[in-house]
Amino acid sequence: MSAIAWNDELELGLPLIDEQHRRLIDRYNELAAAYRRREPDDDLARRLGILLECAVVHFNSEEALMATLGYVGLDEHREEHQDLLQRVRRFQTALTEGRQTITLPVLQYLQHWLLGHVRGADRDFARAARRLAADALIAQPS
Repeated sequence: MSAIAWNDELELGLPLIDEQHRRLIDRYNELAAAYRRREPDDDLARRLGILLECAVVHFNSEEALMATLGYVGLDEHREEHQDLLQRVRRFQTALTEGRQTITLPVLQYLQHWLLGHVRGADRDFARAARRLAADALIAQPS
């Protein structure tokens, strides 16, 4: 499982969102590195919890920005966020209770979701955000 490298393809041009995405990727990379080092499950669970907390902060911030801009895709975007959070929380509970361990497929799922979401739904939002912000500027009376 290789680390995710930040690159121009992941840059959306929304500074706050880009910075939060970098943090999420850093937390993911820390979890993946700990897995490769074969750290104990409780350490992996702690790292997963940090990743989850980072995701919650990011999702709340991103959804607030969407609401402020009147983004029409907010509900669908929020559903994607909630689906991931529910899955990870269920997995985290099973991990904490010793019923589950972090495996390569789990890390691959997280990586695939994160990259797919940034490259897809988040990129769509970034395009719309620039358009909505520009429209708001044009609509302001002089």
